[in-house]
Amino acid sequence: MKAVFQITTLENDWRPPFRKTKETLEFEVSDGDEFDRIVGNGNDEAVFQLLQAMGDRAKLRYSRLFTLKEPMELGGREKTVVLPKGTEATLTYLWGEKGITKKIAYTGITSGKPETDSEEEEEDEDEDSEDEDTEEEPSETGQEEAPGEGTEDSPEPGPDEPQDK
Repeated sequence: MKAVFQITTLENDWRPPFRKTKETLEFEVSDGDEFDRIVGNGNDEAVFQLLQAMGDRAKLRYSRLFTLKEPMELGGREKTVVLPKGTEATLTYLWGEKGITKKIAYTGITSGKPETDSEEEEEDEDEDSEDEDTEEEPSETGQEEAPGEGTEDSPEPGPDEPQDK
């Protein structure tokens, strides 16, 4: 099972022409996983860490670089917040080259196991076909060799045969 979060990042320039950029990403994470990074201005760390997904809500820890924009009833100590499903929390980062606002929403839980099993089965099928390809390769290289230059069992020339130098 993985928790699904949608994060919208808004970046605002501090200087003219005051450009704004908006990016929305979706993350599927397991308990304990860190996700969404802030890089730049001497920082390179995860913005969020999923502490626990509980079906209808998720408990997150957020980076020390961010502040909750609006105090939430479910905001806790030590930079944690509990997000009910469908609720959005807004955090800000005001100390860098750009002002950054992140809006995170918990959208629910997905089960990654069936998808993983089908992917593994596909990989197994691919490996089988690769094995068939590798079985054909020695016979192809054996056909390219001229008679007397060696066999599949002994690729090196014998003592009576000339060696390429």
